[in-house]
Amino acid sequence: MNTAVFSQFMKIFFTFIILLDPLGNTPPFLAVAAGYERKTQLRILKEAVFIAGAVLLVFALFGHFILKFFGITAGAFYISGGIILFTIALDMIQSKPRARHTPRSTLDSEQTTMIAIFPLAIPLIAGPGMITTIMLYTASSPFNPVTFAMVIAALALGLFIEYFVLRSASLLIKIIGTTGLFVLEKIVGLILAGLSVQLVYDGLQKLGLAAQQLR
Repeated sequence: MNTAVFSQFMKIFFTFIILLDPLGNTPPFLAVAAGYERKTQLRILKEAVFIAGAVLLVFALFGHFILKFFGITAGAFYISGGIILFTIALDMIQSKPRARHTPRSTLDSEQTTMIAIFPLAIPLIAGPGMITTIMLYTASSPFNPVTFAMVIAALALGLFIEYFVLRSASLLIKIIGTTGLFVLEKIVGLILAGLSVQLVYDGLQKLGLAAQQLR
């Protein structure tokens, strides 16, 4: 793997990690799953990560056809994606600390799949930001097998980290605390805001508007 490919892979990977936000998703995950026994928690988490991965893979494979069907150009999609990511970043920056809340009652084990689907898989893990970013890398330009392979590898690695972090959610809350998670969320929100503005600029360039502005 040459330097350029590795640099591109790391950019994709860190963007996915920011959007997957495993540390930020820790309190919401505990709010949903803390009332269940450990075995049930792990089953919910595994199903949620698997379903989220399947959803994102569908958009990675068929995103190009979706954009082509609706006649959405690459530049327009870059700009819309940047706006969506900026709203997510703004929400991360302005959000208040998310505390852990334990449910008063539990559901039957047969209903754990529904919990895994909503709200964990969608929209907590496979949210609009992740879906948009997946399509930006795989669908907004001519198919590139190297880029596609990097996206799939980065996605698989990101989902593994998401699973590992949420699996250790209770321990992380004890070590870092709600305040620590709150500070980290602000930092990654600022980074994501910068990435979103860059996407808008890239979209303007693809539409030929940025070059005109520079003149």
